[in-house]
Amino acid sequence: MNKPVSYSKNTSLYNKKIAWLNKLRKKVDKITDALGIPVDEGIKEAVVIFNAVGLYTSGSCEGHLNHGLPAPWIDVKASNEPKGRYVGENEIYRKVARKYNLKVEEVRRGYNIEAWWEAIKEAEKSGETKEYKRWRKENKKLLKKAKKFLEEFYKKRKVDPDVKLKIDIFGNGSFRIHNGGKYYKLVNDLSRKEKREVKKMLKKFREEINAFTEFLKNKYFSTRFKLPKIRKIRL
Repeated sequence: MNKPVSYSKNTSLYNKKIAWLNKLRKKVDKITDALGIPVDEGIKEAVVIFNAVGLYTSGSCEGHLNHGLPAPWIDVKASNEPKGRYVGENEIYRKVARKYNLKVEEVRRGYNIEAWWEAIKEAEKSGETKEYKRWRKENKKLLKKAKKFLEEFYKKRKVDPDVKLKIDIFGNGSFRIHNGGKYYKLVNDLSRKEKREVKKMLKKFREEINAFTEFLKNKYFSTRFKLPKIRKIRL
């Protein structure tokens, strides 16, 4: 990328931004999921740029026609998520695990739905920890930032409703940015007609998130944009 004219008097800042992007790319290249699968090539640059502008990622996919979802998506959540959500949660899970003769991790992972649900209901009575509440507030800040970016991106941009990026908010305050519209469901749940249609649409879905990535990259290289605090990068 050629250095913008606006950086003619601030070469140092431009060089720092280039260096940080290169560092992010190297880190993202090394990221794998629980199965050892790396970040999809088609979404990798978006993951890099999201993190560069302070939208810290926790999951991503370029969209596939043979498994998963047929549209690209990126999950965003604040760093340093507390291990526990509720006050006294660990003891509650240990108690339930003993009752059902299970390991604590088996209860947490829902191997026994009855045990998992009992632990959740009991833990909710204690309320969330202060640490978890603070983390949720950080997610709200990220959500506000993401909404602002998308609003500006679509201010003069008109696209098919199925192509337009949207935000889905999860229960813990983290969120997902994706498109796909009526096709945004598991590939196995698509009708034969939808599968034929989505083969043509996937390219447009990917092009849209790439366009948003370029928009964010321009934001990043604006002289007004300050480098965010370095955070741990996830998939």
